Amino acid sequence: MLDFLKKPIFIIILAAALVVAGIWAYISNRNQAKEAEQKAESEKTVEEAVKISNLTNIDSSSLNENITSQASVADGKAAEVDKKFQLIAVEVKLPGSLDTGSGETTYVYASSADKINNWVITVSNTTGKFVRARVPKEDYIGGLGAISRDYWKLNYIAALQIAEKNGGLDFRNSNEVVEVRLTLKNSDPKNWLYWFVDYVSKNNMKEIQIDASNGSVVVQ
Repeated sequence: MLDFLKKPIFIIILAAALVVAGIWAYISNRNQAKEAEQKAESEKTVEEAVKISNLTNIDSSSLNENITSQASVADGKAAEVDKKFQLIAVEVKLPGSLDTGSGETTYVYASSADKINNWVITVSNTTGKFVRARVPKEDYIGGLGAISRDYWKLNYIAALQIAEKNGGLDFRNSNEVVEVRLTLKNSDPKNWLYWFVDYVSKNNMKEIQIDASNGSVVVQ
């Protein structure tokens, strides 16, 4: 038996077997590495696709044209009723999913000639359809002062994304958020123009106040 092991033919066969095993191991490892790379790339692609469909990840200026057009329609409809109407608040209601193009936006107008009611126009962010109504001030929004549009620098998407980085995302991760409301209005401190971002869950709520002109967060 030992004499056989010393024969050159056995040594050659053994060496060939080791070479084949080494090549096989190399090819196998290379294929596994390629599969892992393809899987990682696929997961990255899926993750990027998810980000694009969410208001927290899109370019906040990408919907500027739609938002401006929507506000112009609301202004025009308000002026048809009373040219002295002034915008006093904007409220955006979004579903907990925060999908792009979801929810509705309400524009609230007031006139010095009407001490009792506000004029409200609600526009669908999905279809662009709207409804109009007179609503008693004490029922909704109240008697706020007119918004100075010179200080309205941030749209609601930008305000939402700032809120997300300042506690909003953490709140969503630990609560089942059913709605996110963003309200633009004059308020304390200093009666400046702010976005109030309210995350509403079934049992809790978190509010983040943001300066509408520069994006700074008001510490409460």
